[in-house]
Amino acid sequence: MSYSLVQRLQEQYKDSGTWFSLRWHYIESCILKAYLDSYKSTGEEEHYRFVKSFIDGLYNEQGIIPAIDVGYYSIDQIRMATVLFTLYEKEGDPKYKAVLDLLYNQLSTYPRTRSGSFWHKENYPYQVWLDGLYMGQPFYVQYIKQFAGKKDYSDALRQFANVRRFIYDDDKKLYAHAYDESREMFWCDKTTGRSPHVWGRAAGWLGMALVDVLEQLEGEAADTEPLKGMLRELADDMLAHQHESGMWYQVVDRGGEPDNYLESSGTLMLAYAILKGARLGWLPNAYAAYGLKAFEGTVDTYVREQDGEVRLGGICRSAGLGRNPDTGIVRDGSYLYYTRGEKIVENNGHGVAPLLMAYNEALLLKPEN
Repeated sequence: MSYSLVQRLQEQYKDSGTWFSLRWHYIESCILKAYLDSYKSTGEEEHYRFVKSFIDGLYNEQGIIPAIDVGYYSIDQIRMATVLFTLYEKEGDPKYKAVLDLLYNQLSTYPRTRSGSFWHKENYPYQVWLDGLYMGQPFYVQYIKQFAGKKDYSDALRQFANVRRFIYDDDKKLYAHAYDESREMFWCDKTTGRSPHVWGRAAGWLGMALVDVLEQLEGEAADTEPLKGMLRELADDMLAHQHESGMWYQVVDRGGEPDNYLESSGTLMLAYAILKGARLGWLPNAYAAYGLKAFEGTVDTYVREQDGEVRLGGICRSAGLGRNPDTGIVRDGSYLYYTRGEKIVENNGHGVAPLLMAYNEALLLKPEN
C-alpha cells in the first residue's frame, strides 16, 4: 500500500500547532521521539530542528526548565528526558546534561514497592502500571550506559521481571493494566493485586519499553535473555487476539463485545514493537508481517483526509486507574470505563506518535514507500 497520507501527516503534524502543546509531558516526548527516529534513519535535518526547537522553548533565561518538579515523584515526568540524550550528544550543550543529571538523581530517592519497582506516581502509592515501564526504564538504562561509572543494569532488569511476575495473568496469558502491591485500591483483585482488564495501550507501552531497552543494551554486559523472552511471549499472546483487520481491541480479550472498539494507539505501539523486534532479531523475521499488518490495518481503518488535513482516528484519549490527580475524576477500571468512560479522539499524540514510529519501522522494512 502507499503510505502517502502518513507521510503527509508526518509533515503537517509538527507544523500544525493544534494537536500538541509546548510542555514537558510524556505525550509530547513520544511525538518528539518519532521525529528523532526519522532523523536518525533518514538524516532529515528538519525533523531534528523541530525537536531541538521544541525542547529549547521549554528552557527559561537561566537555562532551567521550570516545569520539572523534582519534589514531585511521577514516572511520567521522566519520559521527556530521553529526548535530551540525542540533543546533548549532537550539541554538547551542558543545559541538556544538567536536566539528565537532575532527573537521574531524583531516581535515587524515588519511592518503590517492597519488591523494588518505582511507584507510578506518589499519588498512586505501591502501584505499578505498565505505562510506567516506558516512562522510566529507557531513560534509566540510557543514562547508566552513557554516564554512569559502573554500568549496572540489574535494577532496571529486575523491574521488568517484577512486571512479568506480578502483572501477567497466567490464566488469560495477557498482561493486566496495573498492579497494587498494597491491595488497598478498590480496583485491584485482593488476591493478585492486579487490575481486572487487559487494556491494549498498556500492552503497547510495555512492548515499546522492551524493544527500546533491548536496543540500548545491545553489546552491554547485561543478561537480556529474560527481556527477549518477555517480548516474544507478549507478541505471541497478543497475536492470538489480533483482529482480521490487523488491529487490536481497546479491551483486548473481549473483542466483539458491546461498546468495545478497535483502538489505534495500542495497535500502533504493538506494531512498532513487533516491527522493531523483528528488524533487530529479537523476534523471528516472519513476525514483521504481523507488525506491518497492524500498521497498515490502522492506516486503512482510521487515517483519512479532512479539509486538506490528514487525521488519525480511533484513539482512546486517556485511561488510568483511581482518582485522577488533575481532574479528581475516579477511573474505576471496569469494562465500561475502558469502552465508554474515555473519549475516542483524532490526532491525539498517544496515537500519532506510535503511528510515526511504526511508519519509520515500515520504511526500514519497505524503503520503496
